[in-house]
Amino acid sequence: MSRLAVVVALAFTAVSPASANVPDAADASGQARRGQAAIIAQRHAGRRMADGGRVELNSDTAASADLPLGTTARIRNLRNGRVAMVRVRDRLPATEDRIVSVTPKVAGMLGMGSVTQVEVAPLAVPQPDGTVRLGSGTRMTGRRAYITSPDR
Repeated sequence: MSRLAVVVALAFTAVSPASANVPDAADASGQARRGQAAIIAQRHAGRRMADGGRVELNSDTAASADLPLGTTARIRNLRNGRVAMVRVRDRLPATEDRIVSVTPKVAGMLGMGSVTQVEVAPLAVPQPDGTVRLGSGTRMTGRRAYITSPDR
């Protein structure tokens, strides 16, 4: 199995029906975007996230104002080229000037300061109808993905 297939397969197994509830404001197109990323503050540890879980600062979690909950994305630091994979599990206020906030663990993998210019390329984007669309990070933008049983 190719590396891309493994990443996409892992993304699909983690998408639950609850994360398929895509709000109207969410951009489910799967297109990459560039902008500022910030680090989730220590004081948010343990607080509830939009998906119902708790903020864990040592996880591969991100918060976004416009990506649907459950989206798996690749974040690239535009200054140094370092890359990290994240799952969008929380929301940012729409008035914020950043496109994503990441946990301190992800910030360390990206080698970022407090605010850094990044590119966010979605890999697997939950759609309002419960399906998953492949994003620009897979280079197969717009194609539908089919979830298969991992037992096969």
